[in-house]
Amino acid sequence: MTSSSAQTQDPTAYHGERRDSFAKEVSALEQRDRIFSMARLLLFAVGAIALTAGIYDQRASLSALGTSAFFGFAIAVALHLRLLKHLEQARIRRDIHVRHLQRIDGGFRTFEHDARAFASDHAYAHDLDLCGPGSLLQRIDVTHTERGARMLALRLSQLDSLEEIRARQLAVRELAGMHEFRQELEARALEAAHEKRLDGSAFSAFAKLPSLFAQFRGLAYFIFLLPPATALLFALGQFGLLHKSVWLLPMSAQGFLVLTTQNAVRRAFDLGSARQGVVEAFENMLVLAEATRFESDLLRAIHQRLRIDDTPPSTHMSRLRRWVSLGELRQQFLLWAALNPLLLWDLHILRGMERWNAQVGSRSEDWFVALGELESLSSLATLHALEPNSTFPEITDAEAPLKLQGLFHPLISANTRVANDIALRGPGTAVIVTGSNMAGKSTLLRAVGLNVALALAGGPVCATRARIPRLRLRASMRAQDNLQEGASYFHAELQKLHSVVENADDSPPILFLLDELLRGTNERARHIGAKAVLMHLLQRRACGFVATHDVALAALADTMPDRIENVHFTDVMEGDEMRFDYKLRKGVVKTSNALRLLAMAGIDVPEDAAQTMSSTPIAQS
Repeated sequence: MTSSSAQTQDPTAYHGERRDSFAKEVSALEQRDRIFSMARLLLFAVGAIALTAGIYDQRASLSALGTSAFFGFAIAVALHLRLLKHLEQARIRRDIHVRHLQRIDGGFRTFEHDARAFASDHAYAHDLDLCGPGSLLQRIDVTHTERGARMLALRLSQLDSLEEIRARQLAVRELAGMHEFRQELEARALEAAHEKRLDGSAFSAFAKLPSLFAQFRGLAYFIFLLPPATALLFALGQFGLLHKSVWLLPMSAQGFLVLTTQNAVRRAFDLGSARQGVVEAFENMLVLAEATRFESDLLRAIHQRLRIDDTPPSTHMSRLRRWVSLGELRQQFLLWAALNPLLLWDLHILRGMERWNAQVGSRSEDWFVALGELESLSSLATLHALEPNSTFPEITDAEAPLKLQGLFHPLISANTRVANDIALRGPGTAVIVTGSNMAGKSTLLRAVGLNVALALAGGPVCATRARIPRLRLRASMRAQDNLQEGASYFHAELQKLHSVVENADDSPPILFLLDELLRGTNERARHIGAKAVLMHLLQRRACGFVATHDVALAALADTMPDRIENVHFTDVMEGDEMRFDYKLRKGVVKTSNALRLLAMAGIDVPEDAAQTMSSTPIAQS
C-alpha cells in the first residue's frame, strides 16, 4: 500500500460510501452466520440421534451416518469460526467510518475521553479543550495503543525544534492522503483492542526478565533428556527388563523441575501471553507498516526502525506468536496437567521464548515507539482529511509575525463556524479583544490556541493560510476554586497566571492567551492587575491575545500603537432578537449587552436601562 491511495471526494461522501459498503458486507455475513448456526445445530442433532440409534440397534449404517454428521459438525464449526472472524473485521471497519462521520458532524463529543492525557496543571491543555469532553483529542485521536496515545498528547504539549516540527509536518501531509493505510492501521489494532488500548509494556517487561536457562545452563539438557529417559525406563519395566518402578526416579526429577520453576514460567507466560490477541494485533500492525512504502524522511526513518538485523518485524513476531500459542495449552487445564509433567511442556516453551528474547526482545521497544509515532501522526493527518479547508502552515522562527487567515475553530461544525483573520506583529506585541457577552471572544482565543498547538505538533491548521512562529504556548482561560483545599477563585486565577508568566524571560518567547484577567476581584483591582500582567509579559518579549470586557485596558493601544492593537466582536438587535455574526472587527467594542441578556433571561431589569445598555457607547475611563 502506498500514498497513492487517495480520497477523491468530500469526506462525508467518502466515509458514507465506505460505511455503507461495509454495512452491506456485515449484513451478508450475519445472514451466513445464521445459516451456519442452524447447520451446526442440525448436524449435531442428526449425529447424536443417528449414532445413539446405531449403537443401540447395532446398525452400522446409522452409526456411519452419525459419525459423518459429527465430522460435518466439526468442519462447520471451523468454517463458522472463520466466518465470525470476517464478520468482526467487517464490523470494525464499518464502525471506523461511522466514527469518522461523527467527527465531521460533531458526534465525536460522545466518544470516550481520557482525562489523564494531560496533567491537571498543564500550561494550556484544559484551557483550550485539548482533552476532556468535547475536546480536540476526542475529535482526532485514532490511536489504539498506549504508546500512540501518549505520543499524541506529547506532540500537542511539547515544543520541539523547527527541524523536528517541519519533518513531522511532511509526514502528516503524506499520511493525510493515505486514507486506506490509516484506516487499516486503526482496524488492525481494534481487532484485539476493542474498547481498550493495546499495551506493549508487557513486552518491555518480558525483555527485562532474567533468563532461567542462562542462570542454570544445564537445565536445557535435562528438559531434553529426562522425558525420553522416563518413557524408555517405563517401557523396559513393562517388558520386564527392569523393575517397574524405576521410571519413577526420572519422573520425580521432572516433577521437581515443574514445581521449582513454575513461578518463573508463570511470570514469563503472563508477560508474553497471547490473551486477547495482543501479540497477533501487534504483528498485524507491523506487517501493514513494513509493507507500506513511504516518501517523507521521518516516515522512512520509522519504517527502518521496525527492522532488526535487516529482518522485518513480522518474522520476529510470528516466531513469538508460535511460542505463546503453544503456551496457551495451559488454558486447557486437564490436557496441560497431563502433558506438562510428562513432557516438561512449559519449560520447552519457556526456552523458546527466552531464546527469542535474547535475539530480539531487548530491541523490540523500537517497534512500539515506531507504531506509536505512526498512530500519533495518523491522528494529526485525520484532521486534514476531515477538513478539506484546513492547510499546513509555514512554521517560522520566533521573531516572525503570526498570521492566520480564514481561521476557524476545529471543534465547531462546518455549518455554524465563522472564519476570521487574525495576526500578531511579533514578540512584544498583543491584540486586545473586546466584545459583547457571548459574541465569540473566548472562542477566538481557543481557536488560535488549538491551531497553534496543532501547527507546532506538525499538524494542519483550520485556516486557509497560516504562518506560525515557534513560540511557547501558555493560556489562562479557566480557573476553578477548590473548597476542599481552601482555594478561592481569585487564588486559582493567580495560580493559572503564575503558569503563564513563569520563565517568561526564557527563549523562545511566550505566546499568551488570557481571557478576562482577574475576574475574581473588584473592577479597579482587576484593571490595575490586568494592565500589570500584560506589561510584564510584553516587556519580556512575549506576545499574545487578551479577551476582556475592560475597555479601559484597550486604551493602552492609544499610547502603544506599535505594540498593541484592538479588535472586537459585537451583536446586532433585530427587533427583540439578539443576533451574533461572530465577525471580528477593528477597534474597541462600543456597546454592552449584559442588561439586555438579563432581561431576556427573565430577570426584571428596568426597560429603559436595558435599552440604554444595548445601544449606548461604553465609557472608556
